[in-house]
Amino acid sequence: MSAETNHPRLVALQREFMAALREPIYGGSRELTALPARAGAVSPAFTALADREIRSTPALDAHERLELYHRQYWYRLLDALDEDFPALRRILGETAFWRLIEAYLEHVPSRSYTLRHLGVGLPDFLQLNPGLAAGRPVAATELARLEYALCDSFEAPVRPPVPVAALATAELALQPYLRLFAFYTPADELWRGPAGPSAADDLLAMRDGGPAVHLAVFRHQARQHVQRLAPGSYAILQAIAETGSLAQALDSTAATTATATEVSAWFQSWTELGWLCEPETPVPSSTPAI
Repeated sequence: MSAETNHPRLVALQREFMAALREPIYGGSRELTALPARAGAVSPAFTALADREIRSTPALDAHERLELYHRQYWYRLLDALDEDFPALRRILGETAFWRLIEAYLEHVPSRSYTLRHLGVGLPDFLQLNPGLAAGRPVAATELARLEYALCDSFEAPVRPPVPVAALATAELALQPYLRLFAFYTPADELWRGPAGPSAADDLLAMRDGGPAVHLAVFRHQARQHVQRLAPGSYAILQAIAETGSLAQALDSTAATTATATEVSAWFQSWTELGWLCEPETPVPSSTPAI
C-alpha cells in the first residue's frame, strides 16, 4: 500500500508545509537577499498552518518558527541558481536576473531531491517569458541552455568507447555527457566573460545576422569543456546520434562542404575524447513473462 493510503493525514500535512515554504518571501527575510523589492505578505493559509501545527517558544512564536524554515528554503534555492547560472546573471544584470529567478521558482518549483536539477526548466521558462530577458531573449535563453548543460553533463554516466576498428560496423551512440547545440548567438563567448549587459550587447551586435554557432558541451578528465564545432562536424555527430550508424550518418551528411581531411581530423578528435560509444543496454524487465 502507498504512503498516502497508510498515512493520509501525514501526506496532507507535508503538502501544506511544502506549499507554505514555496510562497514568496517578504519583509526582513527578503532584505537579506538580492531580490528586488516586493510588497506583500504571506497568505492567511501560511499563518493558519503555523498557528495550528507549530508550538510557540519563549524565543520565537509559531509564525516566526515557520518563517525561519521558509526563509532558509528560499535562500538555498537562490544560492543554487546563482551558482549554476553566473554568466546569465552577468548579461542580464542583477535586477533583471533576480526578478527572473524569483518568477521561475514561483512557476517551476523544485521537484527533485537534488538541487543539481533545479535549473532544468529555466531555458524553456525564459523562452516562454521573453519579457524577463532584459531585451535579449534569444541570447539569454541560449546561454541558460548552455549553463544548465554544464550542470547536467557533470554527473552524466560514461559508456565504453567503441574501438576505432569497429566504428564502421558497430552500432554507435554519443556519450551521455555530450551535449550538442546549434545557437543563433555566441553563447560560448557570453559564458566565458563579458563583464556586464553593455559588453554583452557589444558582442551580440558584432554577430548580428551571422551563421549559427555550433557547440559541444562535455566532460573530459574530470573537467567541463565548451568547444566550438564546424557545421559539418556538428551535422555528422547529430546524424550518428539519430541513426546509430556511421554509414547512414555519412550518407545523410554527404552534402556538407567538408573535405576528407577535415572529416578525418574530426573522427580522430572524437575517438581521442571517447565521444563515440556503445548504445545503452536495455535493463531486463523483472516482470515474469505470461
